[in-house]
Amino acid sequence: MGIPSPETCIGDDFLEIERRTLNEKLVIDTDTLEPKNELQRNAIVEARRKELETYQRALDIQWLNSRMEDGRMGRCIALVKKEAEMEKDFQERTDHAAIVNARAEKEIALGIEIAKVQREEACKLLRRQYLRERDPSLRNLIKNLQAGYVCKDLQQQILHNQYKRLQEKAEENQANQLLYNSLHTDKEAKELEEKAKMEKNRKYCMELQQQLVNRQSQRQCEYEEMLIEKKMLEDIMRTLADEDQRELKQKHEQMLKMRNEMVTFKQAREAWKEKQKKMVVLEEREIEKQRRAASDRSADLIAKREQKAREKEELNKKISDKILADEAARLERQDLIKLLQEQEYLEKNVQDDKEEKEKLERVKKETKTALMTQMTERKREREMIREREREFRLSVEKKMAAEDAKAAEKERKEKEKRERYQKELRQQIKENEIRREKERELEERRVKKVFDCDKAWREEVSKEKQKILEGHAANVIGYVRPGVLDGTEQKGPDARRTKCNAQCRVLREY
Repeated sequence: MGIPSPETCIGDDFLEIERRTLNEKLVIDTDTLEPKNELQRNAIVEARRKELETYQRALDIQWLNSRMEDGRMGRCIALVKKEAEMEKDFQERTDHAAIVNARAEKEIALGIEIAKVQREEACKLLRRQYLRERDPSLRNLIKNLQAGYVCKDLQQQILHNQYKRLQEKAEENQANQLLYNSLHTDKEAKELEEKAKMEKNRKYCMELQQQLVNRQSQRQCEYEEMLIEKKMLEDIMRTLADEDQRELKQKHEQMLKMRNEMVTFKQAREAWKEKQKKMVVLEEREIEKQRRAASDRSADLIAKREQKAREKEELNKKISDKILADEAARLERQDLIKLLQEQEYLEKNVQDDKEEKEKLERVKKETKTALMTQMTERKREREMIREREREFRLSVEKKMAAEDAKAAEKERKEKEKRERYQKELRQQIKENEIRREKERELEERRVKKVFDCDKAWREEVSKEKQKILEGHAANVIGYVRPGVLDGTEQKGPDARRTKCNAQCRVLREY
């Protein structure tokens, strides 16, 4: 059985306490209520039996609950153990994966660093190769070092050849001694020795001659190289001089062009001013002439209009006089006719007289209305003439005012144009000054940048030269020209040449 739970322990205590209370009650009941007959005793026994059954049933239920709790606890413990094992296994696998990932990350980082270092080394090597290819001093140093190595190899070959000749000479002497001792007499040995000596001298002379030829060819090659370098320097100096001359000529041409433009501009400006003055004078004369013509024309028009009005008035007066004369003649004729009619038609009635009178009145009225209409027409014509003259005078005044305003506007525009041109010219001069200042600053920055680049280049070249000397100087000491290793090498036809061996000294003394 497993360990009982707290609930089961509490339940056991509770049942025990309940059992004790029941027993005490039963004891009390049995003590207080003693059975007096058989029925009471049977009832008490039955009650105690039921209580015992109830208690036994409670104990059974308690035992069953405890067994169930023990089984549940066992399953929980097994599940916890299984989960702990699974968690431990998962932790181990996770730790292994983390270790593998960390190792892979370290390897990747190491590979990246190695690749970075290799790339930097490759870049440095390429930079050193570029410096060696582009810088003349490094090329000359490498050339001298190669010549030193060649000289060293030649010296070693010469020493080896000398050792070989000495060895051959010793062997030959030994063989000659043997031959001399065995075959020839002293005279023959002497003759053979003289022949060998002559042969040796001949070979030595041939070697000396070959060395002289080689030395002469070397001098010729060096002289040709010196001439080529001198020619290249002369070409470079000539090119620089031509460029300087061309630049000076271009600046001189630009200055002359600017001066000519300034003179041309000044002449054009003076001509324009003279032209403007002449145009202003001509315009003033034209305006004065127009004013005079307008005033003369207006006076002539007024005189003509007055003359025409007088002529019209005279004509109207003549017409009115003629009409009045005609009317008077007609009236006289009518009077005569009337008299005749009165004489002839005395017998006509009053009605005819009235009609005649009405007709006469009507004619008079018509004549009067015609005269009044004619007078009103004349008056209206005179008013229209005055209105037209006033309108013409106003139009002439407006036209003259418009011409004056137009001339003032034209003068104002010309003035604004001159001011705008002066302003643009000042702005252009200012912009040219700013542009020249910017160009000068740009040139200064460019010169500074070129100087810095040249300084950095010289530093890199000096470092590379130091590295080359550190790597090769110890191997070619004594085999290069003086001053190559310490940087005091002399150049030109008077430069000292190396003396590689004793044979060179012999040739020099020769």
